[in-house]
Amino acid sequence: MKILLATDGSDSAKAAADFLLRFPFPQQSSITLLTVIDTSVFSDDSLSDLDEDQSQLLRQTRQTIREDGEQLLAAEAARLRHAGWLGSTELRMGDPAEAIIQAAEELQPDLVVLGSHGLMGIKQFLLGSVSDRVRKHVRCSVLIVRPSPTLLLQPEPGKGAQPWRILVAYDDSEPARKAAALCAALPLDEKAEVTVVSVMPVVHMYRQDVRQHLNEIWQQKRHALATALNDAVGALRWSTPHVSSELRESADVAQEILDTATKSGTDLIVLGYKGKTAIKRFLLGSITSRVAHHAPCSVLAVRD
Repeated sequence: MKILLATDGSDSAKAAADFLLRFPFPQQSSITLLTVIDTSVFSDDSLSDLDEDQSQLLRQTRQTIREDGEQLLAAEAARLRHAGWLGSTELRMGDPAEAIIQAAEELQPDLVVLGSHGLMGIKQFLLGSVSDRVRKHVRCSVLIVRPSPTLLLQPEPGKGAQPWRILVAYDDSEPARKAAALCAALPLDEKAEVTVVSVMPVVHMYRQDVRQHLNEIWQQKRHALATALNDAVGALRWSTPHVSSELRESADVAQEILDTATKSGTDLIVLGYKGKTAIKRFLLGSITSRVAHHAPCSVLAVRD
C-alpha cells in the first residue's frame, strides 16, 4: 500500500503519524511524508510595498519557516524509519489543501492520511478547509485521524496492544463492499473487534414508518440487506474471529452510525465514498461528511 502522510507538526498531525506506527497496515507498505509551507501570507506581491530592511526580514522569515519544515520532515521521517517504514519526504509551498491534493494526483497513493485539524486550532474551520477539502477532491481513500484514548494506549508494534475496535458502515453498495474488502485485507490481530453496521432509513413523519414496515418491497429490501450483512461478516472473519453485525433502522443514518461508534468505543470508522455523479452520491456524501466532521474517532473513507 502506498501512503501519503501530510504533517504540519501539530498534535493532530503527530496523532496521524502515531496511528500509522500502531495500526496493522499491510506489510511492505511505503510512505511519502509531506509538509506544506503556506505561502499565502508571504506573496511576492507584498515585497513591492516594503522597504529594503522589511523585504530582507521577510526573506529571512521565509527561509526560517522552510528550515523548520525540513527539520520537521527529517524528525518524523527518522521516527517512521526506526519503526520499519520505507519511504521518502516532500516539502511543498502553497495552499495546504491544494498542495496535498496535487501531491496525491502526482504520487498516486492508495491512501492519504492527515490529522483532523492543524496548528491554528480552529477545529471546524480547519476540518472544512483542509481535511474536508482533501477528502472530497482526492481520487484515493482518505484517513482522517483523531487522537483517542485507545490510540494513546497502543504501544509500538510487536510489544502487545489493546485490541482495535473497528466499525464498518455497510449498505451493500459497491463503495461499501470495497470498504469491507479493504478492512478484510488488513493483517488485523486476532483480538481485533470489528462491528459491521447497516442502517435502513425510516421515515417517522405521519407514521410512515408503520407503512414501511408493512410494505412488502421494504421487507424484501430488509431481508436482502440482512443477507448481505451476513456475507460481509463472513468475509471479515478471515481477518479476525471477533466480528459482529447490527441491522438498525433510523431516520438519521449518519447519527445512528455516530451513536453506535460512541457507545462501542470505536477507534476507527470505515465507510465507502461514492463518486461525484447522481443524487445518491450527494446523500452518501453528506453522510460521509457528517461522520467525518463529528465522529469521536478516526474515519477512513474508502474510494476505489
